[in-house]
Amino acid sequence: MAMVSPPAELPSVLTRNQIVCFVDDELSAGALRKGLEGGNLSIKRGTIRNAIRMLETDTELSALVIDISGIDDPFTELERLARVCPPDVEVAVIGESREILFYRELMDMGLTEYLPKPLTRDMVLHQLRPKLLGDVAPTAADRGGHVISICGAQGGAGATSIAINLALQLAETTKAKVALLDLHLQNGETAVMLGLRPGPGLRIALENPMRADTLFLERAAIDINERVCLISADEELDAQLDITEAGVRHVLGLLRQRFNYIVVDVPVPFGPSIHPVIMLSRHVLVLLEAEVTGLRNAHALRTAVTNIAGRDRVFTLLNRADRAGGLPRATIVKALGAEPDMVIPDLGKGMTQAVNLGIPALKHVRALRRHLAPIVREIAGVGAQKKGWLRRLFG
Repeated sequence: MAMVSPPAELPSVLTRNQIVCFVDDELSAGALRKGLEGGNLSIKRGTIRNAIRMLETDTELSALVIDISGIDDPFTELERLARVCPPDVEVAVIGESREILFYRELMDMGLTEYLPKPLTRDMVLHQLRPKLLGDVAPTAADRGGHVISICGAQGGAGATSIAINLALQLAETTKAKVALLDLHLQNGETAVMLGLRPGPGLRIALENPMRADTLFLERAAIDINERVCLISADEELDAQLDITEAGVRHVLGLLRQRFNYIVVDVPVPFGPSIHPVIMLSRHVLVLLEAEVTGLRNAHALRTAVTNIAGRDRVFTLLNRADRAGGLPRATIVKALGAEPDMVIPDLGKGMTQAVNLGIPALKHVRALRRHLAPIVREIAGVGAQKKGWLRRLFG
């Protein structure tokens, strides 16, 4: 930004590496934590006005991220900011407007970047991180569909149900093609929950990728609706499976060519053959319930995912959060070291009834759609629009 001349004794920028963020909502704060992980990051609750007050007494920072949501005249506030902000501080803005003219006017002021809400980890990772940290965090950025892995930290935590309904809501919200891949080849529940019967195609492809040609999808995929397909298996419990890493990689490659999103129900613990799934995932949701075993296993799963693919892709999803008899929220936060990234409350017996009826819970439990919306927004960067006109920040 165009700022006034600095004081004569301004510390060198080399001695200042702190990134300070002022945001007014937890979703944006979470996206910044994930996308700027590894940096000297300080996230504070507030808007551009709080940032101005801070800079009047503290300028020991290298970059500033400010929220202009709800500010009637953001350009006046940005001019106030320019009077107190050192010229070598990178300034990025987040707000509600998606108008291109608004973006250009901000860029003309000398801002480093502008990101519209809802903010997601991927937006921060790809658009903001390189400009503020000078690097790009490891990510599965090659071309192809976006892989989302669901890992249950304990049996019965609801990972398969969440995978099914997340896939359906992703397709409904984005209008994209979505594949639901269940890698539990024995005792897998996805097909059962949907009242479907899979064939042998998936096992064949995973054991021998040379036999998985372009016709694989036609043989193995089952349409759930016009946008969502299920790829699963139902092998005998005594079957000797020989799933190969090459087979898993090849199947994912075929799916990523055909589908915009691939939601994978991942067996836990995952052996070396499953590593390509984690490495190619842009989001890995570690799902747990408020139980001792869930907390223990969630920690181990997060560590395993981090060792394979890095910390920036791991998200903790607390399912049935307020279930009777569960651990207190404070205990969960202490064990995890932070608040869960995503939370779904106990939605009652309707979830179980949906399983027994062989129908997606989205059709049976209205509240589920509302609680999945923040997860869809994080993954796809889109969500249900607010009713009414979006507020125009300038004419």
